[in-house]
Amino acid sequence: MHDPDLRAGIDIGATWIRGGLIDQHGSLSSLIRMRTPTAGRSGAVVTEAVIAILDQILPETPPNSRIGIASAGPLDLRSGSVVASPNMAFDRIEIVSPVKERFGRPVTLINDCRAGALAEAASGAGRDLRDLVYLTFSSGIGGSVISGGRLLSGAGGNGGEVGHFYVDGRYGLICGCGGRGHFEAYASGTGIPRFYARFLEEEGEIGSVPDSADAILSSMDPVASKFKKELATVCGRGLSTIIAAYNPEAVIFDGPVVRNHPAFVPAMVSRVDRYLPVPDCLISPLGGDAPLIGAGVIAWREGSLDR
Repeated sequence: MHDPDLRAGIDIGATWIRGGLIDQHGSLSSLIRMRTPTAGRSGAVVTEAVIAILDQILPETPPNSRIGIASAGPLDLRSGSVVASPNMAFDRIEIVSPVKERFGRPVTLINDCRAGALAEAASGAGRDLRDLVYLTFSSGIGGSVISGGRLLSGAGGNGGEVGHFYVDGRYGLICGCGGRGHFEAYASGTGIPRFYARFLEEEGEIGSVPDSADAILSSMDPVASKFKKELATVCGRGLSTIIAAYNPEAVIFDGPVVRNHPAFVPAMVSRVDRYLPVPDCLISPLGGDAPLIGAGVIAWREGSLDR
């Protein structure tokens, strides 16, 4: 039997696809997750995984209620697809049309970081704020902006891609998108080990490179400690640009890199250039569920981006 107080949300990430039911207060239940497919004939295998999750949770929601789907980008909102994502295995993943066809319901596709910002504004650290930046450090680096109470989306729904801000001209790391010197190439979960390897070369140090950001950020080795200062400096540049561009009341940090290493936040904040006053810098209280909750929020709001 369906519950009129629930909506279905999906979060498509580089590692996991997660689905759940979200109520009007942003509470999440019936969480299901599957590994994001990395092999198959086409991006349709990702869509099939989404549909498999929805098959399990949609019966608990009202007939004809909207489905909210958050996904790592870039997105093509006109076709309802994920296109050329640097962190996905497929060049194109059709989402909206196949899900609509399968379930006969309205579907809204939104960038996962945009969804995360909506969740923070609805039930997280940004409930009393009209101007905030949501900044997540995971497989990549993503960001989203709420300004004057409205989510900034951009012409194609990809506005606020702060992970592709230019932050460095010394080490020349190449981002997954092909650009050089981007924030994501240095400070994401996948970028930190690569940056550490390049740092060792630059410093003339010989040593093994841990294969995870967690291992590097947890290390007390003197060389790793020196690297973490350099990493914080690079992150301070990215954060300085975000503050200068959007002048938020708060920056809300999310993603496993900062959730597992909360001391990393004040380290990067200490390197901000202070051109504008530094806003409150907070770690999300939503435990990594912000994009999924935000997918539910967009379903409740019938696709509206307003607060």
